[in-house]
Order: sequence, then structure tokens, then C-alpha cells
Amino acid sequence: MTAMTKELTAATIRVKTLHKGEVEVTEDQLITFVTPLLGFEALKRFLIYQTNTGPLYWLQSVEDEKAAFCLLAPFSAGLDPDLEITPADVIDISAGGSGDIDVYTVMVLDKDPAQIRTNLRAPILVGRTSGKAKQVVLDDQRLPIRFFLKDMRAV
Repeated sequence: MTAMTKELTAATIRVKTLHKGEVEVTEDQLITFVTPLLGFEALKRFLIYQTNTGPLYWLQSVEDEKAAFCLLAPFSAGLDPDLEITPADVIDISAGGSGDIDVYTVMVLDKDPAQIRTNLRAPILVGRTSGKAKQVVLDDQRLPIRFFLKDMRAV
């Protein structure tokens, strides 16, 4: 089955998003968390979308329109955190290896730009071909829980 055939046969659903209103997407554009996000155990299916080009994305819950999280693609932003992804994590999200994984970190937005930060120690891993996702908590103490974006120039 070609990608185009798959797209034509995939069911479409409407997702209410925080920033784009209601959008129509195909089921294969959604990701499913194999283990829930920390603190959001009832939410499993999400849409990742952008409002502008660049390294920022939105993670929008399909089940709860009020649950949306700002994400950073750290490698696209010029960060190179030394993330150690275990073979078990790769298997959990049915990824074909490290090249089949997108990595995001959850942002904390603040009115004060100096306080905008991301958690590099608890990235979200998404299997590109499987659509399965998982948030992992890494033991590496060198990865900050609060990495302030104002410090990116120093990286």
C-alpha cells in the first residue's frame, strides 16, 4: 500500500486545538502514548502541529481540548543534549532505530521571557512510522530539568 493510498483510506476526525481551532486530520496523523504523560493518565491520543515554522510545536490532546502543551524539538533548536535512549524505549514505541524517532521536550511558557524553559531530562519520544509515543525520565544529572531558553546562546 503506498502512502497516498494509505492517506486516502485513513479515517478523518476533527480535533479541537488551542491555537488553530477545529482541524480535520487523518487517524495516521495522531500519536498514541504507550504510557501516559506524567500527570495526564487519562489522555492517550494527541496531535502534534505547528503554528509557525521553527522548532516549536503544539501537543494537542484529542480527548481534552483544554490539554495542549508547547513542545521544543531540541535538535532543531540547535541544542544537542546527550540523550541516552534505551533499547526498551525504542521497542516500546515500535521504532525502527534512533533514526525513526522524533524527540521533543515540554516547554514552560511564562510572561517573563527570561523564565521560558524546557525540561531536557524528560523528553517525549515519538516513533515516526509507528505513531507511538512515550515520555521518558532520564537519570542523567547533566540534563537540566529547567533549561532556560535565554541560556541557549551560551550552549
